[in-house]
Amino acid sequence: MDEFTTRPVARTRRSLLRGLAGTLALAGFGQAFGQGRDEMPSLDHAAVLDLAATAEALAVTLYHQVLSAASFRVNEDTAEHLRSVLDAEVQHLQVLRSLGATPLTPRFYLPGELLKDASVFVDTALHLETVFTGAYVAATHEFAQRGQPELAATAAQIGASEAQHLTLLSQLAGLGPGNLTLPAADFCRVADAGPALAPFLKGQPGSVGPVTAPQVEPLHAAQGPRDATPLRTFAQTHPPSPRRQG
Repeated sequence: MDEFTTRPVARTRRSLLRGLAGTLALAGFGQAFGQGRDEMPSLDHAAVLDLAATAEALAVTLYHQVLSAASFRVNEDTAEHLRSVLDAEVQHLQVLRSLGATPLTPRFYLPGELLKDASVFVDTALHLETVFTGAYVAATHEFAQRGQPELAATAAQIGASEAQHLTLLSQLAGLGPGNLTLPAADFCRVADAGPALAPFLKGQPGSVGPVTAPQVEPLHAAQGPRDATPLRTFAQTHPPSPRRQG
């Protein structure tokens, strides 16, 4: 049986992420779903939030699946770290919902060996956290461009959390802390993250699903007892002005 612990693994984080970078083509979100860039309208702030909520729902589904159904061994320290990551992703989704966001779908396709092979989980989680971090950097830029500083600051907060997940997962997998200077600016706009997320929304050879995002009770069971430390975002502390919306 595979084991996910803090022991070193054969590959390096640098080589892994270099391979992942090849999947982050800067194509439009519409192209990932059969729609050309010229046909895809520029995403307004509500659509950006919806895409972010979709990514968070995917993250919640991924970590819940591994914590509740993985057949590879996860030691208790690692499991507690993963529960903390899951809790953060749940709070991110709740924050985005409070800002009016709705995930585009509650059902996702996951790698077929995700629950059997620890290395598949590591690759998948690092890939997604890299995408999420880059997408929130792009969201920060887009909101700032549109004169929505409160939403820009909130996107930066969530992006900083995703970057922490990326470093934590890398350390847990024995790949080292990685580059701690700046998250890669892979995307010019949030819609550019579409191709990297498309396989999880549409499926591809080797995928299983669709897997439905967990409901409240099974989610709480996977999270375990958690201290009540709700996320307080910049947008909640300083609500956006209506004239800046749109």
